[in-house]
Formats: sequence, structure tokens, C-alpha cells
Amino acid sequence: MRCLDYICAWAILLTAVSFMLAIEIMHLRGAILDIPFLWLLVAMLNFLRLRNGYERVPGLMVTCVGANFVALTLEIARWKLFGGGILKAWGLYTFVAAVAFLGETVLSIVRKNDPGSAARL
Repeated sequence: MRCLDYICAWAILLTAVSFMLAIEIMHLRGAILDIPFLWLLVAMLNFLRLRNGYERVPGLMVTCVGANFVALTLEIARWKLFGGGILKAWGLYTFVAAVAFLGETVLSIVRKNDPGSAARL
């Protein structure tokens, strides 16, 4: 379960960085940097949750679940707004990010207590 959590967090981070690079290099029409910056912030929150756990940082569960849910909702809205074709330039990034956000939202809710995080104190 923890491995899947890390895979989703890394997928969000790498998707954000690659989308930022794609926007900067290819100058995609209609693409702006606010979405990848949101992905970057959500990835950092998820890494904070994975590293410290819920018991060391009060309120982290609500923050992570909320951030993941907002990002997932935004990706679903973008998918419907732009047609969501996987072959489009931003379609693949949106699909990968939406799947990763769905995974992180579920894993943030399910993993309330991590027994391994107490050992890292």
C-alpha cells in the first residue's frame, strides 16, 4: 500500500515537472502554468504526509484529502472542458494526473494511521 502511495505521489510530481517543461519548450496553445504549479504543491503535500505521517503533523489528513480532491475535481472538469482526447498534447498529462490524484485521494483516506511512521521519530 505504501509503495502504491509513493508511485502516485511520484507520478504527480513527474507529471507536473514534465508538463511545465512541455509548456516552456513547445509553447502549447492555451496552456498556462497554474495547473502544473497546483500539481506540484499537491505532490509536496503528499510527500510531507508520506514522510511524517498524520500523528506528527496535526491537520495533515484533512489538508491532503482536500488538496487531492480539489485537484481531482479540477482535472475532471478540464477533461470535460477540453474534450479529453488522450492523443492531444495535454490529454495524456491530464489523464495521468487524474488517475494519480484519484489514487492519492483514496490512499489519503484509507491510511489514517501508519505504524511505520512512529519508528522514524
